[in-house]
Amino acid sequence: MLAGLLAAPAIVARIGAKKTVLLGLAASIAAFSAANWLSWPLWIAPGVLTGLGIGLRWIANESWLYSLVPEELGGRVVGVHETLIATAGAIAPALAAWCGPDGPIAIVAGLSFTSAAAIPLWLTGPGRSASLLPREATARASARTTPVSALVCLGMIVVAVGGISDGALYGLFPLYAGARGMNATQATLLLSCLGLGGMALQFPVGWMADRAGLGLTVIACATASTLALVTFALATPVTWLLPASGLVVGGMNSAFITLGMYAAACSEKTALIRNMRLVSLAFTASSIVGPLMAGAAMKVFGNDILMWPLAIASGALAVYTLGLSEGRRQSSRPSPAN
Repeated sequence: MLAGLLAAPAIVARIGAKKTVLLGLAASIAAFSAANWLSWPLWIAPGVLTGLGIGLRWIANESWLYSLVPEELGGRVVGVHETLIATAGAIAPALAAWCGPDGPIAIVAGLSFTSAAAIPLWLTGPGRSASLLPREATARASARTTPVSALVCLGMIVVAVGGISDGALYGLFPLYAGARGMNATQATLLLSCLGLGGMALQFPVGWMADRAGLGLTVIACATASTLALVTFALATPVTWLLPASGLVVGGMNSAFITLGMYAAACSEKTALIRNMRLVSLAFTASSIVGPLMAGAAMKVFGNDILMWPLAIASGALAVYTLGLSEGRRQSSRPSPAN
C-alpha cells in the first residue's frame, strides 16, 4: 500500500485516474489468482501485490471522486463511500464463518468483487480519463506551493489513530479471541459485528461532520470509541454487551478513516491529490506501527490486553482535539478592554 500511495500521483498525472484505478484492480486480481496456488511464505508476494493495488486505487479513485463533490456535501458523500468500503468488513468474515476460512470460496469471492469493480469504469467511456489529465497535472503543480492546512493536519492525526486501531484490531484479533476463549465461529461472527458497525455508522458520521464540523465530530467519535473499547475489554463473550460494543468499536474505527478522508476532501481542490496522499500515508504508516505497538504490549501483559492500548489512543485523540478546539475558541475571543 505504501508503494502504491507514493507512486499513484505520478501515475495519475501520466495516464489519468481511470486507468490508474484499472491498474490497481489488475494488481489485486493477479494477487487473488496467485494466492490460491501458493502457500506460506510465498503468500507474501500476492500480499504485497494486493497492497499495491489498494494504494493505487485509493489515491486515484478518491481524488477523482471528491474533486466532483461540492464542499457542503463532502461529509455525506465520504460517509456513503466509506459505508460501501466497510461492506467488505462484514461480508468477508460472514463468508468465512459460513463456508470455512480455509476453502476457496473467500478467494473466489474476492476475485469476483474486484473484477466487478472494473465494470462501471469501462462504462464511463474512453474519453473520460483523458479529459482529466490537464486538470490533474495543473493541480499537481499547484500543490507544490500550497501549504498544508490545519484541517488536513487534523485529518492526518485522526486517521493515524484510526490506522493504529485498524492494524492492531484486525491484525491481532485472532490472538485476542483465543485468549478470551472464543472459538473460530464466535471470532468470525464478532468480526462481522465490527464490519456491520463500520457499515451502519459512516453516513451519520459524515452527516455530523457536515453539520457540526470536523473538531466536534472527532471529539464525539473518539469518546464513543474509548467507552466502547473499555466495554468490549470488560464484557464476557456470552453476554450481549460484547457484540453491541463491537458494533460501536467497528463503527468508530471506520469513522476515524471517514473523518480523515473528509478533511482531505474538503481541502483545497488544487491540492486534493497531495492532501489525499498525505492522509492515506498517515493511515498506512500507522497501520504498520499499530500491530507492532499492540503486539509488544500483548507480549508483556497477555493477549487479552489488546483493547486497552486502543482505548488509550482514542482517549488521547479526544483530549487532544478538545484542547485544540478550546485553544482556537480562546484565540478567537476579543481581548478584554484595558
